[in-house]
Amino acid sequence: MTFTPIDPERNLANKRRVSEALQAAIDGPAAQVESALAAVYAAESLTRSSHPVNDQSGVAAIADALWHPLRRAFPDLERRDWLIIGGVDSDSALDHVAISGFYVGTFTEDLFGIPANRQSVTLRYNEMHRLGDDGRITRSWIWVDYLALMHQIGYWPIAPSLGSEGQWHAPRTQDALIFTPQDEAASRASHALVAAMGDGLGQFNATKPDRASLDEMGQVNFWHPNFLWYGPAGIGTTRGLRGFEDYHQIPFLVAVPDRGGGGDEPMSHISEGNYSVICAWDIMRATHTGGNWLGLAPTGKRVSMRVMDVYRCGPGPNGELRLCENWVPIDIIECLHQLGVDVFGRLRHQHRQTDAISASEFLVRDV
Repeated sequence: MTFTPIDPERNLANKRRVSEALQAAIDGPAAQVESALAAVYAAESLTRSSHPVNDQSGVAAIADALWHPLRRAFPDLERRDWLIIGGVDSDSALDHVAISGFYVGTFTEDLFGIPANRQSVTLRYNEMHRLGDDGRITRSWIWVDYLALMHQIGYWPIAPSLGSEGQWHAPRTQDALIFTPQDEAASRASHALVAAMGDGLGQFNATKPDRASLDEMGQVNFWHPNFLWYGPAGIGTTRGLRGFEDYHQIPFLVAVPDRGGGGDEPMSHISEGNYSVICAWDIMRATHTGGNWLGLAPTGKRVSMRVMDVYRCGPGPNGELRLCENWVPIDIIECLHQLGVDVFGRLRHQHRQTDAISASEFLVRDV
């Protein structure tokens, strides 16, 4: 995963064009969602989104499958980006824009069967957008954490998370909305650090993790001692290397010790300044042979995983460059679907399709 520099002016124009169009799809009239998206998407674009939206071709299809349902469910919806970076992915040699943020709104109508609670909620998203030679989006990967939304409204249809559930933090340094030229040496260094860390993870070749096999991956050489690892709902947030190992890495390696590549779509990796973003959608393949990950007994099934990673690099205790924060979108609902667990079906069973009642209705109803 070598670093490829990008022309700063083109990069800035890419980021502004993409972010402004997506913001317009939320801020403008609902009837103009498609026209806002058409301003930046190519006619034959493909959007790959988290379950149950999944793959959609063209602007009209993705508007009907994702954007219109969001607008209906949250009539006062706000899109709050906290990260925007751009760059050239060396494998595809194409420009990319990565965006992370939170939707905020009043949940007034059900979304994909998730019952509305008529209260303010937060819905986190991560995106990677690939641009063609004309600057239009040809492919998007959009992750939305619907499982976290279920958690906020009081439903939890899977096993308890090993990490801490709750809202992700924005970067400690509050500097991820990058609309100024970044030092190329810093971008290269961030890119190289993330690539080296990933190579280290690939050194695991044991059937079960033990101290020796974990140490062989050399992760202590890449992470800040107090790094925060923000996992998706279902896994949760951890602190430091030991927390990462105990609450995510070891349970994951026990469950799928043969995890590796093999997907049809290559990984995309861009870096800008202190930030680096990887999109590995449907790349990881594994066999579910171990128990207790996500509360499941071994199924023996082959499973693919939709994964993204957002990294913030910064100085370690001795000034050396280290990974300080890592946000990790994983489509847990779709992964469980492959393993025979229908999260939305469980939610419907828990909720039993009863209607929500507002506080005002409760207070004034007849006794």
